[in-house]
Amino acid sequence: MKITEAMAQVLPNSKSLLNDPAFVQAFLSVAAFPNDPELAWYFKLEEVVRHLDDIQASDYVEQLRLNPGMAEMISQRYLGPQYKLEDLEKDCAPGTLGYAYYHHMTENGILAYDYSAYDSPDDLTYVKIRKMQTHDIWHVVTGYKAELFGELALQGFCHGQGPTVYQTLLMTALVLHFATIQTKSLGLALEALFEGWQRGRAAHPLWAVRWEEMWHRPLDSIQAEYNILPGHVLKRDRLSNEQIPSLRV
Repeated sequence: MKITEAMAQVLPNSKSLLNDPAFVQAFLSVAAFPNDPELAWYFKLEEVVRHLDDIQASDYVEQLRLNPGMAEMISQRYLGPQYKLEDLEKDCAPGTLGYAYYHHMTENGILAYDYSAYDSPDDLTYVKIRKMQTHDIWHVVTGYKAELFGELALQGFCHGQGPTVYQTLLMTALVLHFATIQTKSLGLALEALFEGWQRGRAAHPLWAVRWEEMWHRPLDSIQAEYNILPGHVLKRDRLSNEQIPSLRV
C-alpha cells in the first residue's frame, strides 16, 4: 500500500492532533512567526494540547513529588519571597544570581510578575505556575539568552530534565522554523537543541530549587552545585547580529 493511501486511512480514523485544524494552525503559526511579541500562537498551541499535556503532566507531578524538596514546595505552594527587580540591582553584587537575573530581565524588557496573585487549586496548576515563574531564572542559570536560538536550547534543556507535550511540540515548531525559513541556521539550531538536551540530562533536578533564596550567591557556584555544565554552541562570538533574532517567551 502506498504511504499516501495508508495516511488517508489512518488519520481520519485516529485521534491524532494532525486531524485538529486548530492544532495545525497554531503549530504552523508558531513555526512561521516565532518572534510574535504578543505570543498569541504560543498560547493557542498550549490551549489546544492542554488535554494531552495535563495527562502527561499529572504523571510528571507524581514523579516530582518523589523528591522530598519538591513535595514540600508543592504542599506549601512555594513561590518564594517577594522582591523587586530594582532591589536586586542595589543589593546583589556582580557575579551573583540576583545581579545576573536583574540584567537579564531589564535588558530584555521582561516584567517580573507577582505570581502569588495566581490561584493554584491543585498540584498540577501549581507546578505550571512555578515553571512560568522560574522560566527566566533558568535562562540565567543555563546562560541561554532570550532569543530564538537560546529559547530552542532552553527547551532542549527542559526536555532533558523531563518533557511535557507542549514543551516538546514547541521545540519541534521552532526546529521547523529553521528547517523551512531560516534554513542557513538550521545546523546551529540543531546544535543548540542537542547541547541543551545534553546539559539538561546531566544537571541535577532543578524543579525543587528555591532560587529566590539564593539571589546573593555567586552564579558559578550555583551552576557547579547543580552540575549545570558550560554551554558552548551559542557563545556570542560565534554569531553575527543578523543571526540572533530576539524572542520573548
